[in-house]
Amino acid sequence: MSGSVLFPPMNDAEARVFLLSAIALSASVFGVAFWFGVFGVVFFENLFSIWVIATATLLATFFVRRALPLPPGLRWRRRFVLALPTLWLILEATLVSSGLGDQTWAGWVIWLAMVAVAFVTLPYLVYIVVIAVVPDIDQLRQLQHRLALMGIALAIAAAGIAIGANHQLFLTCHDFKISGSNQPADCRPN
Repeated sequence: MSGSVLFPPMNDAEARVFLLSAIALSASVFGVAFWFGVFGVVFFENLFSIWVIATATLLATFFVRRALPLPPGLRWRRRFVLALPTLWLILEATLVSSGLGDQTWAGWVIWLAMVAVAFVTLPYLVYIVVIAVVPDIDQLRQLQHRLALMGIALAIAAAGIAIGANHQLFLTCHDFKISGSNQPADCRPN
C-alpha cells in the first residue's frame, strides 16, 4: 500500500470501494455535463430523471428503516431536499396553468427552483444512491478519500463540459444526427 500524508493508504476493501465509486460517480455526471457543454442547458430528461430517483428514494425512506446503510433517520430536512424536484414540478405547473408562467419574475422563480434541484438535490441524491448501491462504502473512513471521490467526479464533469463545448474536435454533424440528437449550430460538417 502506498500513500502520503495528504492521502493515507487504503486497504483492499477501501480500494475496491473507491474505484467502484469513482467509476459510478463519473459515469453519472459525464453525460449531463457533456450535453450542457454542447448546448448550455440541462435537458428536461435529466431533470425528470432527478425527479424520478429523488421521489422514489423519498417514498422508499418511509418503508426502509435500517435495512440499508442510509444516513441516520433521513430527517425531515433531508426528505425536504428529496422533495425539491416535486415542489419544482408543482410550482412550474401552477405558474404555467395560471397564466403567470410568462411573467419575468415567474421565469426567475422557476429557474431558481431548477437550480436548487440541480445543486442541492442532485449531490445529496448521488450520496444516497452511492450509499445504497456501493457495497461497503463505509470502508472509506478517511475524509481525504471521500473528498478525492468528489474531486474525481467534478473533474469528469468539467471534462464533460469542456468536451461538449469543443465537440467539433471530436464529433461531426453526422455523429449527432445518427444518434438521434439535435445538431448543434456549430457542429463540424461530415
